[in-house]
Amino acid sequence: MGGKMKVPRALLALTLSLAFLALPVASASDWKFDKSKVHFYMYGLSTCPHCRNMKQLIPEVYGSDKLTYYELNGNQYNIRAFNNISSLTGITGVPAIGIVYDGQLVAVIEGEFNVSATPEIVKAAIDRNGTILLVGGGAYLIPHNTTGGMNLTNALYELFVRPTATTTTTSKGGGGICGPATVIGLSAIPILLRRRR
Repeated sequence: MGGKMKVPRALLALTLSLAFLALPVASASDWKFDKSKVHFYMYGLSTCPHCRNMKQLIPEVYGSDKLTYYELNGNQYNIRAFNNISSLTGITGVPAIGIVYDGQLVAVIEGEFNVSATPEIVKAAIDRNGTILLVGGGAYLIPHNTTGGMNLTNALYELFVRPTATTTTTSKGGGGICGPATVIGLSAIPILLRRRR
């Protein structure tokens, strides 16, 4: 898969680069990460080894009640919700993970990540009053101090936290493929079926 991934224009207008994230920010030095306030929401595929890895690692580090998993394979509602996330963020692969801390969406991550870095991700988002978006090898900040930024963060929060999707906390799957091609392929199935009729 060559070339650069396009991030939606609306998102580009609301984001700042990784260089901004690296700048020092004045914050309370006494802030402490509280494991009881974090929850992970993940869209994935049972056939994806990266998804299976994250489904194992998150509960190992944070507890079995800290992960809500939305299976895409065979679930059209979850596929539609994932497609909405994709159109808002540019995420095309799985796993797609939303991190909520103390009731606030602090990060949206495409792919596997170092779960032990969660406290730093949360602190960076809180310090910068925004939601961190890690997609396509880039890091962006969706600022909460703008109307557009809050609207985007709220829309993503609803897609990760409040969908009425069928949730699955355990799933077993054999080998298979994952990533953008699989998700795009799954979403195209209904279109292909309609064309054959």
